[in-house]
Amino acid sequence: MKRYKIGFLTSFDPLDKRKLSGVTYHLLRAVQRDLGDVEILGPMKTRRLLSGILNRIGKKFKRPYNLDHSIYMAFRYAGFFNKKLKGKELDFIIAPRSSTEIALIRTDIPILYYSDTTFASLYNYYEWFSGFMALSEWEGNLIEKLAHKRSRWVVFTSQWAADSAIHTYQTNPEKVFVIPFGPNLDEIPERHEVLQIKENDVCKLLFLGVEWERKGGDIAFETLLELKKKGLRASLTVCGCTPPATVADDDLHVIPFINKNNFDEYKRFEALLKSHHFLILPTRAECFGVVFCEASAFAIPSITTDTGGIGGAVYNGVNGYRLPLEATGKEYASKIATIFNDYEKTYIPLAISSRDFFESQLNWDTFADKIRAIIERE
Repeated sequence: MKRYKIGFLTSFDPLDKRKLSGVTYHLLRAVQRDLGDVEILGPMKTRRLLSGILNRIGKKFKRPYNLDHSIYMAFRYAGFFNKKLKGKELDFIIAPRSSTEIALIRTDIPILYYSDTTFASLYNYYEWFSGFMALSEWEGNLIEKLAHKRSRWVVFTSQWAADSAIHTYQTNPEKVFVIPFGPNLDEIPERHEVLQIKENDVCKLLFLGVEWERKGGDIAFETLLELKKKGLRASLTVCGCTPPATVADDDLHVIPFINKNNFDEYKRFEALLKSHHFLILPTRAECFGVVFCEASAFAIPSITTDTGGIGGAVYNGVNGYRLPLEATGKEYASKIATIFNDYEKTYIPLAISSRDFFESQLNWDTFADKIRAIIERE
């Protein structure tokens, strides 16, 4: 297959695994491995002074200004990347999560924009991305629209985000595509490793997330208590955050932090995934959720919420279930108990299909194959 010359456009260093939870790093690896020779076009130096000034202005007016999606930053990025691209002979550019970076650049090189959200679908959905001053909201929507206009291909991780592009920004549906992320894992377990039958004397739930409230920690804990009320032996492992002091139970286990970039800690993370039966994440807001790809890689069904872009990662009856946003711990416990109590006929087939779905859809090789199909269809 043809090896392309590809520009990888981000304002930060995509080799830094700490950025964007490692998504861009693993995306870059897939592009290098499966698509072609990559030239990294970033990073660009930060702008701390201006950010501090704008933060003070935002406090004065009681509404924040979002510098990341501003006309000012779009012009700065354009100046930087126009120089980077001058004289380059590239087949195309991949710009992951880089709407502001590409909004005003001038190049004849085709651009593939890839993201898990649009400005409109994110705005007032996440608490930290809410309530901007009117100018900032207007600029953010303009930046998003210009980024789509500059791109030959506009690719999202879910239909939720793709619909926002088409309906909010009137982006041509013929150039909008949906391709999910893969997992943020350096090592993918072999199929036989994760499909070994686990002991089922205790139903082991795993909660992975750094934000207890946004990820629905209280509902996950309530689920544990409801399962025990049903007479089902159950445990809940919370990994990535510390629950409030009022959340306590003998069957609740807390691991405040695991650094997957550390070999020993990654092995501990891997052991958690191999030993638990369900990923439970009743998240209140989510653009996609790479953790669902990781759970599926380990043949763990995900029980989560039908919100945001999760529909691009979790398919009902395939690799888990999405419950309504208003569902309580009682509903989560009922769903989990129904699956787990019929272990041989219901749980094991769901675990197998979770791994199958990872192998067919939720991996970076499939991502690269689909990108190639988009590029070569013209």
